[in-house]
Amino acid sequence: RVAVLASGDPFFFGIGKALVERLGPDGIVALANITSVQALFARLKRPWQEVRTFSLHGRGDSTAWLEQVAGGGAVALFTDDHHDPAWIAAELVQHGFGSLPLAIGENLGLAGEAVRVMAAREARGRRFAPLNIVAVLAEIGPAAAAAESDLDAAPVMGIDEAAFEHRQGLITKREVRAVVLALLQLKPGQVLWDLGAGSGSIGIEACRLTPLLRVLAVERHPQRFRDLETNIKRFGARSVTPIAADALEALATLPDPDRVFIGGSGGRLEPLLEAVRLRLRPGGRVVLTAVTFDTLHRARSFWKRRGWPSAVTQIQVSRSTAIGDSERLEALNPVFIVEAWPEPRPVGADGDSDSDGDSDTDTDTGGDTDVREDEPGRVD
Repeated sequence: RVAVLASGDPFFFGIGKALVERLGPDGIVALANITSVQALFARLKRPWQEVRTFSLHGRGDSTAWLEQVAGGGAVALFTDDHHDPAWIAAELVQHGFGSLPLAIGENLGLAGEAVRVMAAREARGRRFAPLNIVAVLAEIGPAAAAAESDLDAAPVMGIDEAAFEHRQGLITKREVRAVVLALLQLKPGQVLWDLGAGSGSIGIEACRLTPLLRVLAVERHPQRFRDLETNIKRFGARSVTPIAADALEALATLPDPDRVFIGGSGGRLEPLLEAVRLRLRPGGRVVLTAVTFDTLHRARSFWKRRGWPSAVTQIQVSRSTAIGDSERLEALNPVFIVEAWPEPRPVGADGDSDSDGDSDTDTDTGGDTDVREDEPGRVD
């Protein structure tokens, strides 16, 4: 007979599974104790039936637990020497969750037991006892924030403009926004620059649709920046970082982007595109909106000179509106969407490319027409 001593429940991320595989279910008798997760939440005096548990012990840098946190859920994490509380805190800070509270249980049930609760940003870089368990405690998440604001809690593409705080109609209309998000081809864990963010509708909707997306939203106009901050809070969009600055001046402090959306250039389109081109990560994409032929021509000419393929999509939307007892269609301003990428598109992709011979062969003639009619607001 052999006795195997294991902490907690051997069938909860423990040795029980391996023993059954070796000896068969009839070859062992298991006497389970409580798990360290149970012990931690008992010390915290908090229910944990809705807490999801993940093991980071020897499992690589999985992001599944971060996706749960991004959705507003609490998680409990088994750690190892690499994935320790400080590493977990650093990951949370990097993805915009630095204010979330962490509960760290050290030496539970032993001499020197300690349970500490602190914000993730406070735990980053600290040292903890090697025997530990970590819980990321849920606060109000995007779904709950939306519910409290009478918004649709489920992430959807094309949120009505009325849901966003904005001024003078300067917001990317939902039909255009849906196409922009489709062209950005966002993936979990990427960095998105939203330059000339205005109300933040692009970045906020993007982060609701894409787990672990990190959005840096830059807006220089004071009132629009206040609207941006209001909308981030309204939608619980923690992964959107608002930056009150001129886009060109702010870029030096930002991490390199995987995706870039330009809603406004402040009249300096070419310098901004050049700065973006130099910083974009491999496999990246740049999408901008334009309402004038001048801006369209300047954007296309820029990418052609740099040897990058580009394509244009035009969106012209009409919405029904009441007229007496009937309805008519009311047209919105047409919008050009320019996308560019640093390598050839996959075979069979739609859209034309400057490399095929574009009619925009003239050089730029100047004129500081912005991507939007009113810098730095959003296209109508």
